[in-house]
Amino acid sequence: MRYTLHQSSKALWSQRTALAFFLLFAITFGLHRFGMIQTPVAMKLFGVAVAGALLAVALGLVSLVTIWREGYTGAGRAVSGVVLATLMLALPLWSLPNLLALPRIHEVTTDLERPPAFQKLAMVRTGEGVNPAAYQRAESTLQIKAYPDIKPLPVNRPMADTYSAVRDAVKNLDWHVVAEQPPGDGRSGMIEAVDRSRIFGFTDDIVIRVSGAGRDAKVDVRSSSRHGQHDLGRNAERVRELFTEVKTRLAEVEKNETMEKTVAAREQRVQKALTAKEKRRQTRAQELAARKAKAVQKADATAPAGNATQGSASGQARSAPAQSPQAAQSAPEPNTQQRRAEKPKSLGRFWQQLLE
Repeated sequence: MRYTLHQSSKALWSQRTALAFFLLFAITFGLHRFGMIQTPVAMKLFGVAVAGALLAVALGLVSLVTIWREGYTGAGRAVSGVVLATLMLALPLWSLPNLLALPRIHEVTTDLERPPAFQKLAMVRTGEGVNPAAYQRAESTLQIKAYPDIKPLPVNRPMADTYSAVRDAVKNLDWHVVAEQPPGDGRSGMIEAVDRSRIFGFTDDIVIRVSGAGRDAKVDVRSSSRHGQHDLGRNAERVRELFTEVKTRLAEVEKNETMEKTVAAREQRVQKALTAKEKRRQTRAQELAARKAKAVQKADATAPAGNATQGSASGQARSAPAQSPQAAQSAPEPNTQQRRAEKPKSLGRFWQQLLE
């Protein structure tokens, strides 16, 4: 007795459908990521691939039920089709909560009354499937409800310092700067940049305005998706990332300034201490010189008259002609002659006292 095993045709078509649309998805992804096809075309092809993946999953599930009931073969094909299609659906399913919870808008701005305007990027935001460069005020109400934290960033710094911090933040975020205008002569600073999503390479445009006066400045941002009507919250997230980077840069600037002020104050204190020490040294030297001068004056005032006679005699001796060196060496010193004259007298007194 022979048994005939029937293979499930639905399982076979589930595998083939999943494989075909997975190849379509992968080829579209590569071509769009490297800029070989335009985003509107890629989005349509992605939509077709997602629809094909849903079809493959449906065929695979139905085939598995049939295989279970009828005993057909092809369970492996059905499972492989379902798994492959599920991989394609992973990213859309991951974005589904944001798609359902967040409003259907494609841009946000911190200034709803006077949003920063695209200038150079306005030339590329034209054509079919591209969002216009002009701000869509109808989306402002939805933005306020969904993103109440998207507001201007006030900065207690001069406009030039704030612009420099914003420029460094844009560079650190790896945005491609298209145009920039530093502040000056009463005009605001402007930066236009482009950011591409890391996975699919979708293009978003950003314009930043730095305005202010004196030591106060304000940063306004407008982030807009170039294609598509739902940004899945990416534009609001981008504004938050920029403001976080700007705050970090400004904090580093303030930290460096504080350190410089501390070092300058310390050097100033050291210099003051050295100056005070030098003044005290000079004062002590002047006081010591004054004491010496006063002591000399006091000694001169209390000297006896004999000293004056001796002084005059010594003056006469000094005024006498100088002796030759040989005579000066041969002549005995006055003190030596006096000791020689007094020595016999002392011996005579000694013998006289002894005889008595």
